[in-house]
Amino acid sequence: MAQDIVFTFYTYSNAGVRAEERWKPTGIPDIFFDSHRKAQRALQEMRDDLIDDPEMVCPVMNIEKVVTVPISPASILALLNEGLGSFVDRYEIVETIESK
Repeated sequence: MAQDIVFTFYTYSNAGVRAEERWKPTGIPDIFFDSHRKAQRALQEMRDDLIDDPEMVCPVMNIEKVVTVPISPASILALLNEGLGSFVDRYEIVETIESK
């Protein structure tokens, strides 16, 4: 049954964001990946771009594993109407990348 389906994705975020603030809308979209490795690669590319700019500082970043709530009409409506936080069942930091 479709209602039993959950998904696991990976993303990255600034390690300075407190857990209770993590899934609140900021106007900056999260980008999700289907593997830890793809999230690592994307984060490295972003950091390489920042390093090229001497005025930019690379903050400490987390790579996170995100597990969704079970898919259902209600969970999709919550995602659309309440935002991403309503669609995240749990998440964990799987890697921390120190600043350069």
